[in-house]
Amino acid sequence: MKQDVAIIDSHQVPYIVEPDIEREVLGSEARLVLCRVNSAEELIGLIDEAAAIISWHTIPLPASVIARLKNCRGIVRSAAGYDNIDIDFAAQRGIPVASVPDYGIEEVADHTMALLLALVRKLTVVGPHAKNGKWDWRVVGSVPRLRGFRLGLVGLGRIGSAVAHRAQAFGLQVAFYDPYRPSGIDKVHAVTRHETLHELLDWSQAVSIHVPLTAETRHLIGRAELARLTPETVLINTARGEVIDQQALIESIDAGRIGQVGLDVLSSEPQVPDVLRVSERVLLTAHSAFYADASLAEVRYKAAASVLRLLRGQPERNIVNGVYPQITQMP
Repeated sequence: MKQDVAIIDSHQVPYIVEPDIEREVLGSEARLVLCRVNSAEELIGLIDEAAAIISWHTIPLPASVIARLKNCRGIVRSAAGYDNIDIDFAAQRGIPVASVPDYGIEEVADHTMALLLALVRKLTVVGPHAKNGKWDWRVVGSVPRLRGFRLGLVGLGRIGSAVAHRAQAFGLQVAFYDPYRPSGIDKVHAVTRHETLHELLDWSQAVSIHVPLTAETRHLIGRAELARLTPETVLINTARGEVIDQQALIESIDAGRIGQVGLDVLSSEPQVPDVLRVSERVLLTAHSAFYADASLAEVRYKAAASVLRLLRGQPERNIVNGVYPQITQMP
């Protein structure tokens, strides 16, 4: 008997045109229901009977929606981050929540390096200059040499580690702050460990953020942290917008207290504040760091495969809320 699997996607920024990949993975075991909505409120009464849910980040899954789920055996966030889901309430209801932490690592790391190279090499300045019919290299002003440039990584998980390896290939010095990584991980990746965030910020010429959004990391980069940066520092965020206090960042940019900023994510997205939109110091990339044709297909396939394991009562290793399904069938 087929079980309903709801795929929650957005009208405004849809990720799925047709659930062909999901249908291929789930086969005859599920009936797919593609739910295009603009808000969590629209889900009420729409997914109550679903046996499993695939969630895309543009629509939140709060407690008020999760409380109505009658037969749900699992929620799978189709991405690495899961901050749009109330995972604690799902745990109270005994519903496993899983994510897909191992997709798009290459793309986000490559995108981070693209932002870093573009900003350090002042492409945001010289590009428009040349397109306006001018041809004077001196417009770029001061440009540091990449070899020996100091890159500080906030977070050394999968993506942070991939960025470290790419940066080392360009000859950058790489350091990191991540209190959750075990002793010796610095030796594994040939990077320098800093014991405090402020120590890392003081050392870095460029700072790149690679942490999930949690209660602990929300506004991790606030006024006190931004005050430690200089008018030459490069700041890059390809993680989550709320990790940076956006208003404090706007004030720092407006006052010229920070060098250049590369943002793939905003706390206000898709709305772009005027300062971020018009400033020559800011390069925006519309939450596209994750994307390549292959990475989008990969995350869809892996999310559907995770749902299939949950429906079958098979082991699932990417549970994020501590609720593991009772194993009823070994693979």
